[in-house]
Amino acid sequence: MPINDVGYRRLKNEKTSSLFRWMIICNTGVQLALKSKWVKRIMFTAWLPVTYWAVGFFFIEKSLSADPITAMAMSEGIDFSQVSRMALEDTLVNRFSVFPGVNELQEVFETGDTPEIRNAVWRWMLLTFFRYPQAIIILFLVGFIAPSLISQDIRSRAFLLYFSRPISKLEYILGKLCVPSIFIISVTTLPALSLYGAAILMSPDISTLPQTWDIPFRIIIATFGLVIPTSAVALMLSSLTQESRFANFSWFAVWGLGHGAWLTIVLATSLQMDQPLFHPDVIQSEVVSNWSAISLYNSLGSLQAFVFGFETFAESWRGIVSLFGITVFSMTILYRRVSSPI
Repeated sequence: MPINDVGYRRLKNEKTSSLFRWMIICNTGVQLALKSKWVKRIMFTAWLPVTYWAVGFFFIEKSLSADPITAMAMSEGIDFSQVSRMALEDTLVNRFSVFPGVNELQEVFETGDTPEIRNAVWRWMLLTFFRYPQAIIILFLVGFIAPSLISQDIRSRAFLLYFSRPISKLEYILGKLCVPSIFIISVTTLPALSLYGAAILMSPDISTLPQTWDIPFRIIIATFGLVIPTSAVALMLSSLTQESRFANFSWFAVWGLGHGAWLTIVLATSLQMDQPLFHPDVIQSEVVSNWSAISLYNSLGSLQAFVFGFETFAESWRGIVSLFGITVFSMTILYRRVSSPI
C-alpha cells in the first residue's frame, strides 16, 4: 500500500521539561538495578543494623533518663541516675576506645550536662552507624550497580540512541550519577533518620527534640559527603572500560589497595611504638594521621567525623581535601569519556 502521509506530525503527548530529562535516565537505571536479586538482598541486609543500633539507643536513653526518686528508694539513697550515667560512660569510653570520637565523648561526660551528653552520644552512635556497617554495605551495593551503568552504553553503542535525543552530556552524567546516589541514600540516610526518630520516641519527653535538632541536618550533610565522591569514582571506573567486570574489579581494588596501604603504615607504626595494632595511641599518631588520606574509607570517615562534630577541620582537612580532589578528577575523566564518542 502506498504511504500517503509522510512527514512531520504534531506531537500529541506532553513534552518533558528539559530540567527533568535526566530523571528518565535515572529511573531506567534504578529499575534495571532492582531486577538483580543480589541488589535486593543487600538492601534488605542494610536495614538489619538498624535493629542493633536501636537497641543501643534504648539502653542509652534508659541510662540518661533513669528516675532518681525510684532509684534512690531501691538503692538506699544512692542516686541511681548518676550511677547509670557512670556505667554508660564506662561502657562507651573503655569498651569502644578504638572507635573515633571516644575522647570527645569522655570530655562531654565530665560536664555532667544531660542534654549535652544526649546530643553527643546520639551523634556518636550515628557516626559509627555511617562508618562501619553502612560503609561496608555501600562498598558491595555500589559494586553491583555502578560498573555497568556506562560500560554497557559504550559496548552497545547506546550513546547513539541517547544523544540522538535532545539530551546534553551533563544531563546524561547527572542521570547516571543519580542511580547509585538513590541506593546509597536508601541504605544510609533513611535508616539513620529512622534511628533518630526511634530515639526521639524512646526519650522521656519532647524536650529531647530541641536538644538534638541539629542531628538530622548532620545526617543529610554526611550523606552528601558520602554520595558525591563514591558515585563519581564508581562512574569514572565504569566509563574507562567496555567490560563491566573490569570496572567492578577496579572499584574493589581502589578501596582495598588504599586501605591496605594504610593498614601497612598502622602495622609499622604499632611495631615501632610497641603497642597493639589498633591502639588509640597508634591510630592517633602523627604518621598514621598524615597517611590516612590514601584510604578512601578513611577520608570518608574523616569527613563524617567532622560533620558529626568529633573532629576539627585541622584534624580532618587531609581527608576532605583528598575527597575533593578525587571528586574533581573523577568528574573530569567521566566528562571526557562521555564526550569522546560524540
